[in-house]
Formats: sequence, C-alpha cells, structure tokens
Amino acid sequence: MPLPTSASTSPELKHKLAETTESSAGSSEPVESRLSAEVKFFLADKNYGFLLNPAGGKDILIHRNGVIDGTVPQKGAVYWFDLGEDRQQRPCAVNASLKVGATDAPIPALDHDTKELFDWAFIPLFSRDTTSKAISDLASLALTEDWRYRESPAEEFDDFGILRNYIKFTFTRLRHEGKVITGDRFATFNTGLVDRFYEPIYALFEKNGRATPPWKWRSFCVSGQGEEGKLLARTFEPLPKAASYFANIDDLYFDAEAPFDEDLDHIVLDGIRRDRYPHDFLDTYAGGFSLQEYLANRESYLAGIADRLNQNDAMYRRLRNRLKDAILLARKRVSWNYRAVVPQYYPKHNLMSFLLPISLSDDTKVDAALVVQSIRVDGKLRYQGYTIYPLAYAYRNARLVAKPISDWLDPERILGT
Repeated sequence: MPLPTSASTSPELKHKLAETTESSAGSSEPVESRLSAEVKFFLADKNYGFLLNPAGGKDILIHRNGVIDGTVPQKGAVYWFDLGEDRQQRPCAVNASLKVGATDAPIPALDHDTKELFDWAFIPLFSRDTTSKAISDLASLALTEDWRYRESPAEEFDDFGILRNYIKFTFTRLRHEGKVITGDRFATFNTGLVDRFYEPIYALFEKNGRATPPWKWRSFCVSGQGEEGKLLARTFEPLPKAASYFANIDDLYFDAEAPFDEDLDHIVLDGIRRDRYPHDFLDTYAGGFSLQEYLANRESYLAGIADRLNQNDAMYRRLRNRLKDAILLARKRVSWNYRAVVPQYYPKHNLMSFLLPISLSDDTKVDAALVVQSIRVDGKLRYQGYTIYPLAYAYRNARLVAKPISDWLDPERILGT
C-alpha cells in the first residue's frame, strides 16, 4: 500500500461513526461494537502508520492527530478506533485509544528542536552577557563538569552549551514520563544532576503572574539545604525522580558478538554533507580540503566534496575501505573493553543507541563516533551502523543519559584544556 505523501501526513481527519457509552461518571468508554486493530507499524518521526485491517482488507491509516489518549502507537499494540477518512477520502482511524500495549510501553516521540521547557516556564538559560542567572547558578551548584560545546571547528566555544542542551531535553523527557510535579503555587523537577556531595539537584518554579508561560524559574536547590531547599522539602513529598532512559537490556548492553551491518554510502556521503568528518581526513581521502572555500560557503562546499567523491570510484573505494577498517577496529576494541561503548539518547527519534570509537586518520587516535542501533529480527539481536558524529556532538547526546566514563569520549580530550 502506498504511503501518504509529505502533503498528506497531517490530514484533517473526518469522523464517520463512533459508538460509545456514557458511564455514571460521564466518561466515554468503548463498547464491543467499536473497532480495534493491531498496529502494523508507526513512524513516530513522521506521525503516521497503519493498522492491520480487522476485516482483512487494505491497511488502515492511523495518524498522530487521530489518537486521543496521548500515546504513540507502536508495532504490536492494539488500538480502539472509529472509522473515519482523511481529506483524500481514504479510510483512517479516528478517536483512537490504546487497548493493549505492545511489549514495550509506548513512549511519546520527542521533538529535536523542542521549546517545551520555554513554553512551560520562563527560565533565563540564555543571556547577552557572559552567562545567565539560571545557568551560572546550576553550574556553580552541580558537581564540577566541563560544559563547553563547539559543534564544528569553525564555531566559537559556548562555555555552557552542553548544560543548556541537557536541561532542555531532560525537561522534555521528564514531562513525557510524568515526572514534572506541579502544585497550586510551586512546581519542580529532578535535574538528574548532583552537587559535590552527590545530593540530587531540583529545579524549583513558582506561578507566573502573566498568562503565559504558566510558571517561572525560582531556583536550583538541594532538598532541605538553604531557604530554597527548605521550601522545596516543605512543599513536595515525595520529591520527583530523575529521568530514566533504559527500557530494556538492549539499550544498556552491547553484544560484540552479534551480527553487525552498516550503511556505508549513507555514513560517508551524508556525513560529509553534514560536516561530521575531520577536515584532515577529508583532505587525505576525499581529494583535498580548502579551509577558505569551506568558510566562504560551508554547505555548498561540503556537498561538492560528497558529489566529487561519489563520481570517482577509485577515490570513493579508498575512503570506504578506510572507514570499514576503522569500524572493524572499533568492534575489536569494544570486544576487548565493554566500556569503550557509550550509550546515547537521540531526542529527535526518542531512541537509545550506542556510540563506538572511530579512528579515521590514525589508528591510535579516536576522532569520530559511529552511531549504532540495536534491532531484533525474529527475536535475534543484531546491530545497524547508521551515521557518524564528530566527538563534540556525540558527547552532547551521551551526556543526556549520564556523564560518560570513557577513555575516548571526554571533553578535555575533545576540546582541549
């Protein structure tokens, strides 16, 4: 069955018929005559998927807009639904709600560019000055870390870029897990960070006098310590828990003996276009590199390198072989030392994956990270290498889960002292 085009992935869903019965409390509950079907697949980043037709006909489109209970359909889950149609008059599910969950509970997909924290509360994470009040307070309170961030060699350091990223996405994850606690006057969440005595740090908010956003940042504090910490302890019991990321053992444990695949064409060409390779590596293996042309028009220049490489079979083969050798060396390193694998969280697709150390220019120096996703095929574990990250980008995503304990993914090694 053809998938919806990009123009039809946000349909206006029309309801045909919904049979519900009102309970004494006034809530609507599904009755036996209401349809239910299993999710065949659902693309969370595209917001649509298909249900297996219970009548045996064509699969039924299910869109995020047609789900009313806030869950995100996952393969194998069963949903109640009413039959409707989209604006192209194709059958689709409307008023859908979860009947039976999949093996893993549905988790809402996260927007990579989420502004959810800022829509919920006023919090001064950014400032025209050297730093902001909220960030400077949190950095001073938390166990000392290097929070600097520079995504590419052409960019200046942001001394607290990783910390801003961390708070923004941690809030989004917590909210979807139901761990942001609100009261009549105050609200709080667990930042997942600790102070120098390893006591958890909480973000404390108070009602905003303005209509939007509903809350405003008050402080970062440790429960029971200082006036703010005492206020937190008096107001919230129990205190909220930190975000959790590991849904099953496959998210945490990397099996070096499992089958391994990699999409080399995507890893090479897409990685070059997205500026994810060391420039000295491109200079050696991709026909040269001009810093002047790169700074003049980065996007166009990198696309030109990728196109040039794709049209030169001998040069492309040489680079692919070097990358394959680097991936093989990384797998051997992981087999020897399990700590060489670093788990990371990818907010855009709400997925856990792994980072493997890649040595491109010199076997003794790690200069990139390979993103590897675990999958199950007929119950058997295997891995797929998807893309390559520069080390700074890899560290930013890995830090959402925990501070990496690694001999290769370390800010001091990546950015210099």
